[in-house]
This record gives sequence, C-alpha cells and structure tokens, in this order.
Amino acid sequence: MDRLKNDIISIVVPVYNAERYLRRCLNSIINQSYDNLEIILVNDGSTDNSLIICNEYAKKDQRIQVLNISNSGSSVARNKGLDMVKGKYLSFVDADDYLYLDMYKILMQYMHDNDLDFIEIEPHDQVKNFQYDGLFSVESPIECTKRILRRTSFAVWRRLYRTSLIEDMRFIPGIIHQDVFYTMDLLKRSTRNGYLNKPLYFYNTDSIGIIRGKYSLNKIETAIKATEYIINNVIDNKLLKKDIDQYVLYYYTDHFYLLNKNSTVDPNRLFRKKLKKIIKEKINISNLKLRFLVVLMVPIFLIEKLFSIFNKNNN
Repeated sequence: MDRLKNDIISIVVPVYNAERYLRRCLNSIINQSYDNLEIILVNDGSTDNSLIICNEYAKKDQRIQVLNISNSGSSVARNKGLDMVKGKYLSFVDADDYLYLDMYKILMQYMHDNDLDFIEIEPHDQVKNFQYDGLFSVESPIECTKRILRRTSFAVWRRLYRTSLIEDMRFIPGIIHQDVFYTMDLLKRSTRNGYLNKPLYFYNTDSIGIIRGKYSLNKIETAIKATEYIINNVIDNKLLKKDIDQYVLYYYTDHFYLLNKNSTVDPNRLFRKKLKKIIKEKINISNLKLRFLVVLMVPIFLIEKLFSIFNKNNN
C-alpha cells in the first residue's frame, strides 16, 4: 500500500446547512487510513454554522480547502469543487453522510490491482436490509449498467473515480436527479469498472433533502426527463432493452401511485395518463406484476379516490 500513497484522492463535499452532521462527516474523512487526500469543502450559502465548522477544520488540517459560494444548489457546488480538483482519483461525499475509516485504503488497492476506471460500493442501509457478501468483481459497461438499473444505484457518492475519466464532466445546475444524468454519461465513457458488494459508505436516512422532501410538479417533470435520458443515452438499447423496460415499469408505477396520493400535483391527470400509456407499452407476459395491472385495469379516478380515503384515515 505504501507505493499507492503517492496518488492523491480529491474529495468534493458540497455543504448546505449541515451543521448537525458535518463534524461527523469531516472526522470520517480526515481520519481515513489512506491519508493522501485533497479535501474540498464547498459551502453553498449555508445559513447555519456550517461555514464556521468548515473553517474550523481547515485551520486544523492543511489538506482542507474551503470555498464559500452563494446558494446555488448541489450541482453548482459540486462543479465548483471539480474546478479545483488536482488529485489522480476523485470522490464525492455528501455532508450529512460519513465513511468507513478504511474506505479509501480498500478502494485504492482494488483500483490499482485491477486498473479500473472507477469502483462502486454499497451504502450501509439498515432500512432496505440489503445483503452484503463482500465480493469484488470487474464489470463491463453493459454489466455495470444492468446492475445500476436493477438497483437504481445512480448516486455519484457510491464510487471512487479515476479523475482523467471525468475531469471534463459537470453536473446540470438547478435539477434534482442530477446523479442519473451524470452516471449515464459516465457509463458511456468507462471501459473497466469495479464493484465491491461491501457497505463502506454510511448514508444518512434521517435528514430530509430535496429528493426526500414534499412531492411536487418539479419532481415528476424531472423524474420523466431523467428516465427519458436513460432510455436515450443507454450504451446499447438492444442488449439492455429488458432491463430498461423493467426499470421504467417500476419507476413510473411508483410515480403513478405517488401522483394519486398527491393528486393536487396533477389536477388534470395529465402526467398520470402519460405514465399509464408508457407502462402499457412496456408491460408483457414476462414482467407482469399485480402493481402494474392495477395501473392498467383500474380507472385513475378510482385509484385517486382510494388514496384520498386512505389519507383521511391516516391523518
């Protein structure tokens, strides 16, 4: 491992009103067993004590750089951080999450031993009760895309990247689901990818971010755009057609039910009609599920009514 320590890992951390979790996050980074790090904290116009905490850590650790910008969203914050990156390898960390202390040491060994473009890991997620076997595999872009679609694992913090692979890539400002667009672009340019089925990243399920916040028109519009981007930018439409269809069915069905639960978001039922039409196009005998059949067979007004009754009984 000593020979690897000449390689710098740049870590970009967008920070917005994260004072409750920020120290935990930063402690997990500065105490990594692999310590040749460039830590870039981008304070995105926080109104709490986040900037004070960032500066406090920068005074104690010369590896930390702090960039303070007006509030522009996590895409812009990440892009500003990317403009500063000098390391051979690159990682993204969200300010409310934290890392296993040997994470970078483990990932760097796999990167070097297998000459990878990137390596992807699993988050430690008690909610989903996912099974971790600790196995490592080298995947082709097709294999990698299949797994990402199946697991919906688009989050950019899941990976350690070779910087040269993505140094010119930037996030789209002002949208949610930005990781979907970024990951699909990544898969089109990578050739040798690693996957380690081990929970080395601790994902915070307590904080409420924009993705987990109130359902809105912006959410459904961006969700459709992101899904259309996947369909139109996948590596091989023929080889991945079954996987894409399965992803669209589950994802659009989820949104269909969410729209019925939050019917004021779609008062004219335009989005629900669009989703229903696409679900009908994708469904076949091999992927038939009850939740899909309900979308097709039960009138929208009736599903909406059932959700309305359910919501009243639970308020």
